[in-house]
Amino acid sequence: MGVKMWFEEIHNNFFKQGLKIEKKLFETKSRYQKIEVYDSKEFGKILVIDDHAMLCQKDEFIYHEMMAHVAVCTHKEPKKVLIIGGGDGGVAKEVLRHSNIEVDLVEIDQKVVEVSKEFFPEIGDWENKRLNLIIDDGIKFVRDAKDKTYDIVLVDSTDPEGPAKGLFNKSFYAHVNRILKDDGLVVAQGESWWIDIDLHKEILGIIGEFFKIVMPYRFEMYSYPGCNWNFILGSKFYHPTADMILQRAELIDDLKYYNSDIHKASFILPNYIKKELGNLYKW
Repeated sequence: MGVKMWFEEIHNNFFKQGLKIEKKLFETKSRYQKIEVYDSKEFGKILVIDDHAMLCQKDEFIYHEMMAHVAVCTHKEPKKVLIIGGGDGGVAKEVLRHSNIEVDLVEIDQKVVEVSKEFFPEIGDWENKRLNLIIDDGIKFVRDAKDKTYDIVLVDSTDPEGPAKGLFNKSFYAHVNRILKDDGLVVAQGESWWIDIDLHKEILGIIGEFFKIVMPYRFEMYSYPGCNWNFILGSKFYHPTADMILQRAELIDDLKYYNSDIHKASFILPNYIKKELGNLYKW
């Protein structure tokens, strides 16, 4: 029998998760980070950045659908969406399912886009005329953007390391608040309760300084350490369950995970998490 290879991801120096892989398809070092692509029997192709699994073909739709559609189906009439990060194109593709929306996607690393187009072409919708791809530093882009430009901002970041570190501080979210319209909202990657509750609380607290409503919501991501992961929604006006646009949520074609019931249920927190988050949770 041949030797089987494993991709192992270590999180916070105490949690390790492994995926059995068949072979490495690609590896490069961009200006910003190490990028690898593996092939696996059970999870399909895997995109790895700086030793962290960013997406697997088997479950990428969960992350992308939940980041995009919860936000879009909370806002009454979104027309302009900004995505920071998301160079694989998955979140943008989901947002673009809504025909009235234009998307600015700001990705710092051109190589991430190139690798995603080559190895994961089905995930993006790169030829869509409503998509404006901008290769730039997302922090700088947000800082320089005009006031009240966007209805929704989606922060599709990696963990707070390397070029993404600046996406996890007050200065960044002050500018996010500024470039959002008066009824705007933001959704950010919120890490995992199970293995990094302190970081989750830190992000929740930062967003809470700038938004009237701040609520985490959960999703299962089997290729991520701990499996149970979270987004954080910050809103100036709309409530993600009370104001959900039910008809819009049910009329999106060909979704694998998201629906109106999932939307509402994802905001239900277990008691120990409610207690842990305390007044950081603003609804």
